[in-house]
Amino acid sequence: MRVTNPYFYFKSAIPEKKCKEIIAYGLSKMTVDEQKGISSVAATFDGKEKGGVDMKGNKATGKATGGANKQTLKKKGIDDKTSYVRDSYVSWLNDRWLYDLFHPYVHEANQKAGWGYEWDFSESFQFTVYKGHKTQGQFYGWHADGQSDWQGAYKPAINTGTEKKPIWHLVERNQDGSIKLDGQGKPVPHKDKAPLRRNGNLGPGFTDNQHMWDKVRKISMTVNLTNPKNYAGGNLKFDMGDHSAKKYKICEEIRPTGSIIIFPSYQYHCVTPVTRGIRYSLVLWSLGRPFR
Repeated sequence: MRVTNPYFYFKSAIPEKKCKEIIAYGLSKMTVDEQKGISSVAATFDGKEKGGVDMKGNKATGKATGGANKQTLKKKGIDDKTSYVRDSYVSWLNDRWLYDLFHPYVHEANQKAGWGYEWDFSESFQFTVYKGHKTQGQFYGWHADGQSDWQGAYKPAINTGTEKKPIWHLVERNQDGSIKLDGQGKPVPHKDKAPLRRNGNLGPGFTDNQHMWDKVRKISMTVNLTNPKNYAGGNLKFDMGDHSAKKYKICEEIRPTGSIIIFPSYQYHCVTPVTRGIRYSLVLWSLGRPFR
């Protein structure tokens, strides 16, 4: 899909004091989660994060892709199918004040960029930590946040067990494809169970959040919370396509503290390895029905 404006940004929109407040809150949430046994290691749908496992339980790591494309990896003798694409730490935030702060920017960008995408729900905010190292800094390799078509829509699942011992099921659907409801207006569990990942987690693309069912990520937002003097590397980089005058674009616009960049979720992008310091960011995805 081609658009006139592949991204829209707001330079230094959030005061540095507020950014520090978000960083402190994100780190505290990470600590609380770890005390509850919730891992802060960022995961991917296919298990290709550092230390991750695929759906079959096989270790899905090899060498780091960093910010390299497939051609570069091939020259280095790295198989992109066995290398890992993500290395970072995350916590999840869903406080109302964060939505009140950032949703207006999503609405404004959607209008002024000329996209006009229909969306009606946003996921939890992902607070992300990329730790720097001269040769092995954390990163997020080339990816798109969402496919935006029906194949990429979140699939519904229902837990008929408990929180500690979940029993996941698919949901029944009517002939028109809509969710089947019982006499109390609740979704009807299907007799078949939903695919599970290891440790009882839902399989890739499944969710029990009914606000996300049959929807796709349409708009992505990234906020740079870090003073650019405090880290090196960690560049947000876009793949603008083979027919662009310049295929790869480093978004220098987001380097200043508190800068916001918003783009269609199908846009391919990466975060190059952080080579010094720590990069803190906040990410949000806004959802809607697949494009028609």
